[in-house]
Amino acid sequence: MYRLEFTQKAEDALARLDISIARRVRRKLEQLCENCDTWPHKALKGRDRGKFRLRMQDYRMIYSFNREKRKVIVYRIGHRSNVY
Repeated sequence: MYRLEFTQKAEDALARLDISIARRVRRKLEQLCENCDTWPHKALKGRDRGKFRLRMQDYRMIYSFNREKRKVIVYRIGHRSNVY
């Protein structure tokens, strides 16, 4: 299992979300941590090269992961219209 870490920007965004959406976002990220080695990661291009996106309805989480350190780092969380 991977350890979940948030940047300050991601923590702030998570705190601003409605509590029911925030719970679902956190649950989705926990699923990612449990299955990171077999998860179908969606790579991003451009300024976010080297990062990946995770979808949850209209919300997106931008993250990266490190197999050696066994951790997932979440950089941004938000509505799909604002996160990119």
